Amino acid sequence: MDQPASLAPETPPGFVPASHGGPYAQALGPFFSHRAEDYTALGIRVQHRHSNSMGGAHGGFVASLADLALVHAVAVARERAGLPRAALSTVTLSVDFIGPPKEGCWLETRARVTRLGRSIAFTEGEMLADGKRVARVSGVFAMKERRAAPAA
Repeated sequence: MDQPASLAPETPPGFVPASHGGPYAQALGPFFSHRAEDYTALGIRVQHRHSNSMGGAHGGFVASLADLALVHAVAVARERAGLPRAALSTVTLSVDFIGPPKEGCWLETRARVTRLGRSIAFTEGEMLADGKRVARVSGVFAMKERRAAPAA
């Protein structure tokens, strides 16, 4: 049974509650983020509601975590580069499934931006279940700077 975020099992050191994401991400969460020097991570404790009939995380959930984590890495890379926030859209997403993340495991995606252009970003990463690699992920994202609202 799912637990409220305040009662969820412990998160690994360095992870803090993620404060981004729209209604879809918020409904899947709670997610936790971690910024390392060479990657950005997004993680979650796999709950029953994320699972398939065989007790593993559903492939669609795994793909959603990959997409959210890769987008998060682009947002962090833009921030570190001193660039303004941007609307980010997935152009391509690739998930190579290696093994099944089981219900109850800590599932995280460690993502890196390999190229940050003016309007497109390339990313790659790996997904770990309790520290064991379960997927390889990559994505390309379109970026469009958000325009300030016109003065009234």
